[in-house]
Amino acid sequence: MVAPREAIPDLRAYFGDSIKSTAEISYVATGLGMSLGVLLGLITVPLPGGGSFSLGMAGGPLITALILGKLLRLGPFSWYMPLTANLTLRNFGLAVFLAAVGLGAGAPFVDTVGKTGFTFIGIGAVIVLAAVVVMMLLGHFVFKLTTDDLFGVVSGATGSPAITAYSNQMVPSERIDVGYATIYPSMTIMKMILAQVVLAMLGAG
Repeated sequence: MVAPREAIPDLRAYFGDSIKSTAEISYVATGLGMSLGVLLGLITVPLPGGGSFSLGMAGGPLITALILGKLLRLGPFSWYMPLTANLTLRNFGLAVFLAAVGLGAGAPFVDTVGKTGFTFIGIGAVIVLAAVVVMMLLGHFVFKLTTDDLFGVVSGATGSPAITAYSNQMVPSERIDVGYATIYPSMTIMKMILAQVVLAMLGAG
C-alpha cells in the first residue's frame, strides 16, 4: 500500500502491523502445547508378554506438535508458527544441539577411541552407510524420488538435523524440508518404541 508518511500510523492502527504479526509466536499456545506433549509422553503402554513403553519427553511433544500443527487453531489458541520464527528457532536449536552434543560427547569419544581404537567408529560407519545406501537405492530406483525429495527422506530417516542443513546447502530446495518433516516423526517414534521393546525382551530373556 502506498500512502503519505503521516497517514501510516492511522493505517497501521486500522489494518495492523503485518510485518510484526508474521514474526510473533504465541508463548501461551507454545507452553500449553509443550505441557500437553509432556503429559502424553508420560503415558505408559503395556507390552504383550511383560514390559511397557512410553513416548517419553521427546516422543510426546513430537506427536502433540503433529496433531496441533494439523489443527492450526483451537479456539483462541493458534498453533501456527510464522516462517521467520520457525527458521530462527530451527537454526538456533541446531546450533545449541550441535554444541551440546559436542561438549557432552567429546570426552567419552576420546576415551573410547583410546581404549578400542577405531573399532566402534568403523562399526557405526558401516551401520549408517548400509542404511543410507539401501534407502538411497530404493528411493532412486524403486520409488523414483527426485534428488531433493530423496535427500529429505534420507535426512529424516537418519534423524540428524545437521544432515538436513548440509543437504539444503548442497541442493537448495524446500522439498528437502518437506521430505525430512514427513519421515522424521515416524522414524523417531519407531526407534523409541523398538529400543524399549528390545530392552524389555532382553530383560525377559
